[in-house]
Amino acid sequence: MTDQATDPIADQAARTGNTPGNWGRWGPDDERGALNLIDPASVAAAAREVRTGRSYALGLPIQRDGVPIFPHRGEPQRLTLSDQTEEMFAGRPGGDDVGCYEDVLVLPSHGITHMDALCHVQHRGRFYNGFDAETFRTRTGAARCGIDKVGAFTARAVLLDLPRHRGVDILEGGYPVTGDDLAGCAAAQGVEVRSGDVLLVRTGYLDYWRAETEAGREPSYLQPGLSRDAVAFVRDNDIAAVGADNGAIEVMPFDGPFLSVHIALLVELGVPLLEHLWLADLAAGMAEAGTHACLLSVAPLPVTGATGSPINPVALV
Repeated sequence: MTDQATDPIADQAARTGNTPGNWGRWGPDDERGALNLIDPASVAAAAREVRTGRSYALGLPIQRDGVPIFPHRGEPQRLTLSDQTEEMFAGRPGGDDVGCYEDVLVLPSHGITHMDALCHVQHRGRFYNGFDAETFRTRTGAARCGIDKVGAFTARAVLLDLPRHRGVDILEGGYPVTGDDLAGCAAAQGVEVRSGDVLLVRTGYLDYWRAETEAGREPSYLQPGLSRDAVAFVRDNDIAAVGADNGAIEVMPFDGPFLSVHIALLVELGVPLLEHLWLADLAAGMAEAGTHACLLSVAPLPVTGATGSPINPVALV
């Protein structure tokens, strides 16, 4: 399928002789990947993690300023479609006492807080489960593995607060988070990582980004994030999805070839990615509650054939 020189998880296969990916695990037509690990029993168990009843929205505001935006994606736009000055409302009962306002929203599917679909990245012409990337079309999008195939999901989520674990405010820019970092943090926090969990990784990057922009400084392109070494932790623990507070889940600059961790997680393992999550408030709330597991609900927009979607995940602690 791939070779060790370019495949981010091929060294594991070389060491063990086993195929590390999830292609075919849930059948040849599967388009949901590791989300299949979430079942009714695990969701019911996740509900029992709730201690305080407090909810935390993990999505950043959708606006033009004050949020991290990659230049090539452009700013979100809110355009007024109609207001009460429109002639279409003239003569309606109620007169000027009643008004109606509507918007048109123009949003990049991978802007600000969003979810990557399994068709977001291809490797050697294939999406997850071996689907041909050539089936992607300009007008209709992805014939396979689009965000519409995800549906909404609720699961147990484990938050690994790496800065708190290491006794720092944020991880340094460009720090490559390893599998040992994740395992060590989980052990120190006393939290069990289970099959079907959503893994939330706090690096402190968004806290850093806010502090720099509020001080009038340009944030560094360097971002802490998952290295290729961390992929084995995701695979071995049967993680259903991975979310983080940085821009790409993986470390920037990339650990090895372009989008190595994206290839490993999205293409090989079928693990969706939740990017630019605001985790600071959740981390503080969970620390206060004495827990590092919560109930997480995620509902991407069901845009047919889309490669991703804005999201506003909600965590219940």
